[in-house]
Amino acid sequence: MTVHSPSPDLLTRSREPVYLQLATIFRRRIESGEWRQGERIPSLDALCRRFGVARMTMHNALSVLDGEGLVERSRGRGTFVKAACRARRPLTLPVTWGQAVAVGEQLGTEALLESTGSVRLPDELGMPCDAARADAYHFLRRLHRVEQRPFAIGEVYVEAQVFAREPEAFRHGASVPVLDRFPDMRVSAARQRLSIVAAGAESAAALALPVGAPVAELRRYACADGVIVYYARIEFPTEYVCLDFDLLDPGAQAGPAS
Repeated sequence: MTVHSPSPDLLTRSREPVYLQLATIFRRRIESGEWRQGERIPSLDALCRRFGVARMTMHNALSVLDGEGLVERSRGRGTFVKAACRARRPLTLPVTWGQAVAVGEQLGTEALLESTGSVRLPDELGMPCDAARADAYHFLRRLHRVEQRPFAIGEVYVEAQVFAREPEAFRHGASVPVLDRFPDMRVSAARQRLSIVAAGAESAAALALPVGAPVAELRRYACADGVIVYYARIEFPTEYVCLDFDLLDPGAQAGPAS
């Protein structure tokens, strides 16, 4: 299979340093199996000619992969693929309320900010919702981790009276499993919408990503008795996005809730 390298002009279209763009290109080649574990990759000079960059730029790009443990450089022998990329998507993106409960139970939660009093929902939820709004909500911003790695940063609004029933549970864990534990509360409507957006300064810092890097934005609400009791806007690295459907399954449905 003939693989065409991007033209030098392509690398100038991004504000990201060229060496980081090259590291991304090479990481993808390892991830896809184009560069296989144990194989020697093209020489530094050959890569410089192919991509039209200086030796120092290419050296810096390979140093990034070396630091990630993906390649190993041996003087006189060349550079070899040391390991495949780290495992991706340790969690399945939830597409049902029950799956959202299960995923939430696996997350570690770190509080970043909490409202000192009642707040109102944002005017624009970013998705269709005809349900009524409560008069007051409690606001939380938190960071979720999986296996000590940042998984998501989220902004959550919980109806004030609902929050008051289990405040510590809402503060120290994902909200959906807490809501699901209330035996007298039946979630009558729930919806989520997934979009790809650019990471802002706060989410980039929390998720260890460059500012402007693509992130998945999940907006979600849940209603009880026709009133929104929970609304969240959650951002997480796109590596966790994997939508897998059986196209011949008559029961499978895909919509904006993903």
